[in-house]
Amino acid sequence: MNQDETSVGEWQSLDGDPARDSTGDPDVVFAHVSDLHGQLTPRHQVYYDNPTSKPNFDFGEDDHVIKRGGGVPLLAAKLDELRADYEVCTLMSGDTFHGSAVTTYTDGRAMLEPINEHVAPDVYVPGNWDYSNEAVEDGNFVELMDDLDAPVLANNLYDWETDERLYDAYSILEVGGLSVGVVGMTNVYVDRMAPSFWEGKYRFGKHPALLEESAQAARDDGADVVVAVTEIGLPWMVQAAKDCASVDVMFSAHTHEYTYEPIVVEETETVVLESGMGEALGRVDLRIRDEEIQFRHHLYCLTEDGEYTPDPDADAQETVESVRAPFFEENPGFERGAGTLERPLDTTVGQTDTPLYRQSFLESAWNTLFNDALQAHFDTDLAVSHGFRYGTAIPPGDITLSELYTFFPMATPVARGVAYGQQLTSHMEEFLEDNFTPYPYDQEDGRVRNFSSNVEVTVDPTAKRGRRLVEMRIDDELVDPEETYSVATFRRPGDPERDLGNCGFPFQDVEVDDGTIPVDVIVEYLEEHSPVDYEVMGLVETADDGGRAQNTPADGPYPFIQPGVDYRDGEAYCETSMIPRGNVFPEEGRNRMR
Repeated sequence: MNQDETSVGEWQSLDGDPARDSTGDPDVVFAHVSDLHGQLTPRHQVYYDNPTSKPNFDFGEDDHVIKRGGGVPLLAAKLDELRADYEVCTLMSGDTFHGSAVTTYTDGRAMLEPINEHVAPDVYVPGNWDYSNEAVEDGNFVELMDDLDAPVLANNLYDWETDERLYDAYSILEVGGLSVGVVGMTNVYVDRMAPSFWEGKYRFGKHPALLEESAQAARDDGADVVVAVTEIGLPWMVQAAKDCASVDVMFSAHTHEYTYEPIVVEETETVVLESGMGEALGRVDLRIRDEEIQFRHHLYCLTEDGEYTPDPDADAQETVESVRAPFFEENPGFERGAGTLERPLDTTVGQTDTPLYRQSFLESAWNTLFNDALQAHFDTDLAVSHGFRYGTAIPPGDITLSELYTFFPMATPVARGVAYGQQLTSHMEEFLEDNFTPYPYDQEDGRVRNFSSNVEVTVDPTAKRGRRLVEMRIDDELVDPEETYSVATFRRPGDPERDLGNCGFPFQDVEVDDGTIPVDVIVEYLEEHSPVDYEVMGLVETADDGGRAQNTPADGPYPFIQPGVDYRDGEAYCETSMIPRGNVFPEEGRNRMR
């Protein structure tokens, strides 16, 4: 028996009721790896003391802790440990080939040998960032997937020209005496994120009816149980669990949530879980007893001091060191896009007095630091950046070049332009509409737009569409809709020439600093300002008469699913993705319409 058997929860039926027999072995163990983001070696991560579900860490008097863990050698060792005792089916949700300097400067290909040889997934489902290598001419998503040993599943990914599906919608695997139907669905928002990722190459089916159709087809093909592996986000998947009754377990990814307790949707007897980002491993045991499907679950956070963390796998360690070695030479000399890596990744480029991380919804210290660096580089009125929520943590102390690339692993040039105040406020309103819509299938971003530290925003999450931005101030002055403001940001490949930073409107007087990427700007800022001291400063706040929006999982009930809005002054907490409603699917338009 596995040494950590006692960590796995009690057997339950899919509606959450305790199983009559709480003992016995599983028929199959699913191991879920998600959102690896190029994490070959251990990194620091922030974990939150959630009021209703949290990891088994000693938080003391703080609401979060930072721990180091993860990496392919630890994942491989844990998987081998499980495989030694059980019939294991390893499921991998995407965003694997992006997220570090190593992936940026190798088109993601540095991840192939570590994944094929040591993680060895039985199924791979692409994530939105797996398409990002298309943003540079030498990147090719299909070639990358072809070099994976695992079968790729994506029931909603079509060739641009032929409209033929590129990969199978599902697969039937024989594991532990069961026929397991595995349905794969890639991210549905890629064609809203960046044209260069997809335009002229791929089309993305968006409708959850595709999930139900694939699950039904798998059952017709003889599946005893059906699981879905996706990379769309937890709000979307919880709603889909209510609308797609043919799926038994949904393995979610993309929003980097840690479901220490699985979400049970009683209406359809469906279990939903998400397994963090790279350093965690989700485990779901399934069995069939008296014609009833039963499950139990555990989420392993593979921190270096973790109770259930094994020693790193030696062979995987050797592979990883070999892959990373060229990046630690005196002059690595890598080039890609607008970026050039001229110094080894372990070069110290600055210091911080406070921890830096951005696993948050409204505001993060890291995004504010990044925007301040952009603003200083161009000497503009303000800076704006996509409010990335993914990313590891940097504890107080030295900051290395490698850590900066985990926060912004894109070799795209920084840029500046001039915008009217009305453009800035309208853009912010659009982001608030996305994040605070009560319809989970319409949610995409999972974070509010972030600005430099001289910009303050007040929002009302409970207001009607078009009215959620209460006010926006720059240097303590209300934004004048008819005034112009200089804005620092970056240029994304494939965007229209005058559209900067995913803002979606044309700037005036655009200036692109070719050859300077975001990491370069942060290094420049750290050289002048280290040690930096950044914390959440309340730059984004909710109106006094509006609903409260939680910034981190420590701020509200589990699960932390954006927008996490308290619509009733604490009397009845309403998480939008948990609204018990069904949706009538349209007969047409599933492949090109929302």
